[in-house]
Amino acid sequence: MSRDTEMKRVNIIISKEQHEKVHAKGLNLSAIVREALEDELNAHTITLSVTEQTKKIYMQLFEETQFSDSDFEPYLKEALNKFVEELIQKKQSALKDIQKRLKKK
Repeated sequence: MSRDTEMKRVNIIISKEQHEKVHAKGLNLSAIVREALEDELNAHTITLSVTEQTKKIYMQLFEETQFSDSDFEPYLKEALNKFVEELIQKKQSALKDIQKRLKKK
């Protein structure tokens, strides 16, 4: 979003706990909402929930190396491919077990 983008003021309702956490971390709630909206409205964005440790490592890499998501994408595809291969193996194994049980009857 460019600095020239016209902005609109909106009201949102969040829980007291969320407000306290945002305030305690010194975060800019408007920026968080804008970023979440951009992610939601962008057809090419995914959001992953990860452990705190994984997020810290990711953020450290981003801050120290200035890599972009496009730099990371080939590694994500590689991980997804490995995950799919494991899923296929597990499903095949489970189906073969079912088939064996069916043949015993």
